[in-house]
Amino acid sequence: MNVTVILDASAVRAYARLEGLAVGELLQTVAEDGDITGIPVLVLTDVWPDLAKEEQRLVDDLIRREDSPVEVLPMHTDLVTAVAAIARSAGFGHAQAVATVSDLGATLATFTPAAYTNHLDPFDVLELM
Repeated sequence: MNVTVILDASAVRAYARLEGLAVGELLQTVAEDGDITGIPVLVLTDVWPDLAKEEQRLVDDLIRREDSPVEVLPMHTDLVTAVAAIARSAGFGHAQAVATVSDLGATLATFTPAAYTNHLDPFDVLELM
């Protein structure tokens, strides 16, 4: 299975807070195509403290269940330089999301596409609504 879509913090937060259907529908569409949606581990680290306990349980269920359409992506050493270059100005979760999109040739799913204009080609960003 290929990781073809990467969720950023805004997408994970929306999923956890049940804000609309966009993220859930995207996860289903990606899975139906036989692919996986990735969540960089530093995105989870950034988002986790801001989530209420029930929201944390929803995300935990999503990432831990055996049939999950999502894979938590580790921070590989070959991405350290790229992440570090972006992290100073944008934060570690944001930076790993950008580096992972570039590394995998994936698409970033976000509610805040303007946050990525300096780092990704607009064609690599899917605006969720």
